[in-house]
Amino acid sequence: MKILYAPDTADHPNWGCRFMGDWYRDALGALDGVRLRSLGSRWFFRDDPKVPLPRTWPELLAIVQAVRDGRSHGLEGVLPSLAGCDLLFMNGENFIRPGAMKGRRLLMLAYLAKVVFAKPVVLANLSLDLSEPALAELVARVLPLMDEVQFREDVSAATYRALVPQAGFGQFADVGWTATPGSPDAWCRLARRPGHFNAWPDRSVAFDAGRPYVTVSASSAFVGRDKNEDPTEGFVALCKRLAEDVAQVVLVAPCQVDAAIMRRVQGATGFPLLGLNLPVLQGIDVLGNACTHVGGRWHPGIFAATGGTPLVAMGANTHKMATLMQQLHPDEPVFDARGLAHQVDAIVARAKAQVDAGPALRAQVLQRAAAMRMRVAGNLDFVEARLAATPGNAQVSSRPT
Repeated sequence: MKILYAPDTADHPNWGCRFMGDWYRDALGALDGVRLRSLGSRWFFRDDPKVPLPRTWPELLAIVQAVRDGRSHGLEGVLPSLAGCDLLFMNGENFIRPGAMKGRRLLMLAYLAKVVFAKPVVLANLSLDLSEPALAELVARVLPLMDEVQFREDVSAATYRALVPQAGFGQFADVGWTATPGSPDAWCRLARRPGHFNAWPDRSVAFDAGRPYVTVSASSAFVGRDKNEDPTEGFVALCKRLAEDVAQVVLVAPCQVDAAIMRRVQGATGFPLLGLNLPVLQGIDVLGNACTHVGGRWHPGIFAATGGTPLVAMGANTHKMATLMQQLHPDEPVFDARGLAHQVDAIVARAKAQVDAGPALRAQVLQRAAAMRMRVAGNLDFVEARLAATPGNAQVSSRPT
């Protein structure tokens, strides 16, 4: 079976994108009988006027008609892959939200695969923000046609159910829950080495991994922020207070937006920085062994929890962090990332309370993370069933869980 996997998000520096891209590519490629071809994520969000971008349902219909008429301007690079595959497997991630061209191109590709080329389509690992009516209409028209739709959290599933009550879908946890941080004994000596966390262009002073530490990231709430909005001062104040009142601080830059902020914070504080280009597994080791993690990033919060690290959450560019806190700490607040300067005391108090809760809280977080990990299983069942139904494919599952 020839599978087209798109978008393969491993071509993006974001830690979560790299982890997801590798996970799905490895899992799909490990299935016997699969010949895998990938389309990188940059095709979906590259600002290229030659590539169609349907903003409304009528615009998507016009694109489809143009393809049927042989006018494929801007799609020449992807149409042969759609025509030649046996199945399209799509990692929906956080693409479908207002103001994001990548979500509309994802819906366009899925719709072309289904209605023009009659291919089975799986749309997995999906979150939705349908607060824009034109985008909601695109979703309502496209997603019910897909062979399998999988949501990774309850809010998006409920939003889709309200939009299209008769549509079927599945729910599986984000594949980030399969991360496995290393034991402190396995890496803390290495972590103390000068330069161990240097990842060009970032340089980091060593930190003592044998002592308690707090990891701090920024938030996707700052994506597309106004040029006059600089959250650096708030993060500097927060990190200094955490270092004084809780534990040593390790800055985390899991995405380009965070990197721009945290490099300035490092310049003002001298605190160690896990840079954007750090190997993801190395970042997971540090996050999973922190005494608490403070930030507004979905995947770093998940990676931290897989090691038992509790989360003090800031809001993100969608409902993601509120959903993650419901999964981990349902009675705790989500702080406003853009009002950080006025919430330093409250955030520090929450971090200190989590550290003071000690092993009992870590055990609770580990238990909840393990439950989420179990909910990843089954997310490739549709693909495996198609393989089993294909003559000559005696397929054996060897995917990571």
